[in-house]
Amino acid sequence: MEVIVSVGLMLLAYVLGSLTPGVWIARARGVDIRKVGSGNIGSTNVYRTLGFFPGAIVQLLDISKAMIGVALAQWLHLPLFMQYLTATAAVMGHIYPIWGGFRGGKGINTLLGGMLLIEPWTALAAVGTFLGVLAVSRIVSVSSIVAVASFLLWHPILGGGTVEGIVAGLFWVGLVVYTHRANIARLRAGTEPRLGASKS
Repeated sequence: MEVIVSVGLMLLAYVLGSLTPGVWIARARGVDIRKVGSGNIGSTNVYRTLGFFPGAIVQLLDISKAMIGVALAQWLHLPLFMQYLTATAAVMGHIYPIWGGFRGGKGINTLLGGMLLIEPWTALAAVGTFLGVLAVSRIVSVSSIVAVASFLLWHPILGGGTVEGIVAGLFWVGLVVYTHRANIARLRAGTEPRLGASKS
């Protein structure tokens, strides 16, 4: 029975992750978010294209997608590894949304939502890392990659250093590098945009 519940919850988490508020909110304003800016459906592109409030709404909704799945896993008293898997399923849904032609965002906010429930102190430390790197570099992609990688540092200190957490963290680092591969190419070319830089 627990196996059926676990599989069902992972499917639900994937479906929740597949919701595309960035597309919907931009469309309500007459904008196809896939055709402007970076073409990404996540909050960073919405912030840059539509402004603070639409971007903030998209960010909160993206965060909530994994939170709902993980909250259900915790309510059902599923083991820790299932909570990590549920968060990961929501992240995969965000990256490969079933309703978005499997073209989604990069999963950072959705991952944050899951981690805020599983390991709140680790998640907050990663947010602090993101903000620190962003203050220095003013590059969102660099800050995102470093913040996710910092999970492997913060997890043993603040999250108990569980095997489940380490395995999940290694997977997430690989995933975030993959989803940011275009950003990494632009970083190498020196064309990755910085916050506050004028648009060409």
